Amino acid sequence: MNSTPFYESNDLIIRPYRSDDAASLAFYSNNKLIATQMEPWFPSPFTYDDACCWVAENIDGQNFPIIFYGDVIGNVGLRNAADGKAEIVVWLAPDFWGKGIASRACNWIAEYAANQLSIRTLTAKIKSGNTAAMAIAEKLGIPYTNWQ
Repeated sequence: MNSTPFYESNDLIIRPYRSDDAASLAFYSNNKLIATQMEPWFPSPFTYDDACCWVAENIDGQNFPIIFYGDVIGNVGLRNAADGKAEIVVWLAPDFWGKGIASRACNWIAEYAANQLSIRTLTAKIKSGNTAAMAIAEKLGIPYTNWQ
């Protein structure tokens, strides 16, 4: 497994998952505000066991931890990737909303999808009323559909 960061700045790292990411992921992702913005597949509560399963399923996958000053505060990745198309997925702990972190992570995954995976079409499913996620998608030129 390659643990070299895919993206690194002074405050943010996006790299492949490692098994020791589960505790931090569970701590920051176990928040009802996240669950209300995600599709029904996102568990609530998001337990340590859920985090362990997520990490194990994504160690060599297409989802990556968003690490802010050493803590795994969310996830960015791709779902349903096939035939040059994929759906972008991102979540972030509410304490970090409005800081541009999700936007930076989505920009990175869009570049990664195009340059490393030859994905030419990205889409997103965004909960109705999630104006921040809609703004990110619009800024990146990613078409999205809303769900209730």
